[in-house]
Amino acid sequence: MSNLTLPQLQATVVQLDQALYVHEQWLRDLMRALVVKTPPEPSDLLPDAHRRCRFGLWYGGDATVPLREHPAFKAIGQAHEKMHRSATQLLQQTADALPIAAAEMDQLIHALDRLRLEINSLRRELAEQAENRDPLTGARNRTHLLSDLREQQALVRREMQQCVLAMIDLDHFKAVNDHYGHTAGDAVLSGVVQCLAVMLRPYDHLYRYGGEEFLLCMPNTGIEAAIGLAERLRAAIAALQIPYAGKGSPLSITASFGITLLDALNTVEVAIDHADRALYLAKSAGRDRIEIWVA
Repeated sequence: MSNLTLPQLQATVVQLDQALYVHEQWLRDLMRALVVKTPPEPSDLLPDAHRRCRFGLWYGGDATVPLREHPAFKAIGQAHEKMHRSATQLLQQTADALPIAAAEMDQLIHALDRLRLEINSLRRELAEQAENRDPLTGARNRTHLLSDLREQQALVRREMQQCVLAMIDLDHFKAVNDHYGHTAGDAVLSGVVQCLAVMLRPYDHLYRYGGEEFLLCMPNTGIEAAIGLAERLRAAIAALQIPYAGKGSPLSITASFGITLLDALNTVEVAIDHADRALYLAKSAGRDRIEIWVA
């Protein structure tokens, strides 16, 4: 889920707010049915009631496909189903004029609290991710860059993985801004990040480091595999045709890559510096190429 685009993150936060609202509406109707004995929704008495309510329709709909494998999203589904099972039992007892024990009502209240907790937890996580994205490109910003890399380095030090960093710089980007204007430059930046996002693996992290520079963190990856991925990314950028209304033909650009290991001996800051030095070598050697930092 970390690779959701900024618009997807923002849209999902809004959807969660709406889903919580319709759930609260459903809850008010449930309490009326239990306390005032108003007729319940017929679907609330069915075994699959959790799929039929408005919240359940949202949960199982197309809009939530990008969230399906997220543990918090699965926990919401489990809590929602459990809550409906409890509600269906109480509604049936009410319909049969049977008393409801305090423990049974407590079970429903506990299920309701758990569902709210799971929804709010996922909402906070998604909202935080959205806040940590660059508003133009949707790449991660630098807010948590160092702390994220230190977490990856801790795994490297425990010999649980290899991790590679790549500094990426768009070649002659200033010329795009100078010749076509900053709106065209923005279109190039957004187009490149969209291109990369499609090709990156779920566990790769792309940060906008500054201007036209990006830093790519590739966990669980050795140098050879990182070179292969970087080459595919470089070729994809070079082949990219970016539509721009202010120019007759699409815009194009190339990128240079500097690659280094995130090793256990040096600090994260040193690793970033090594990637930057490798990038300088790539640009000095003609651009649109990949260079590796060798100590």
